[in-house]
Amino acid sequence: MRLVLVHGWALGPSAWDALAHRLPAPQVRVDLGYFGAPDISVLQDGDVLVGHSAGLFWGLRAFSGWAGVVALNSFARFPLDSEGRGCAPPGELRAMRRALERNPKACADAFRARFGIAPAPGEAQKEPLMEGLDLLRDFDATPYAGGRPWLVLGTANDPLAPTAETRRLADIFDGALALHETGGHGLPWTAPEFCTEQITAFLRAHDF
Repeated sequence: MRLVLVHGWALGPSAWDALAHRLPAPQVRVDLGYFGAPDISVLQDGDVLVGHSAGLFWGLRAFSGWAGVVALNSFARFPLDSEGRGCAPPGELRAMRRALERNPKACADAFRARFGIAPAPGEAQKEPLMEGLDLLRDFDATPYAGGRPWLVLGTANDPLAPTAETRRLADIFDGALALHETGGHGLPWTAPEFCTEQITAFLRAHDF
């Protein structure tokens, strides 16, 4: 069993620095190439996906052999639909695409700043970032339900993923749910102790 750590949009593998060393080995960190060359390992049956935010979408789309899934600050869909399911109005994504077209670095840095993250250390890669926005716009996790244990972690004060959407994600996948009172949209670096406790218990409960 390996933990495969997949970061969210406009982030990179360093998003896991505060958490990864607390979790069991072996681990693999995926780099989606938002600020440099991508680094995507060959995924293996029996791996456990640990996806932050949109990293969950990438993992579900990329591979079907996950033995288990841990979702942090994530959601089943991103654009709000007519029934109020989702996280943000579709117009927000369109505005982000326009900003990304004009100035990729400024767009990515502005997004990171919303969550108290320093500007990206490398040059923003427009095409991978665009592909990431398209994934946020188009992906719905609902058809991927069933077949494996899930753990869904969120916060009560996440400015991007509403608590109702976090709960809906757990309901769709019949997953265990744990909410931290604080931590915003950055559980891997704002509440690594909480994440460690929950993920370790999840792995132990399912004999990973």
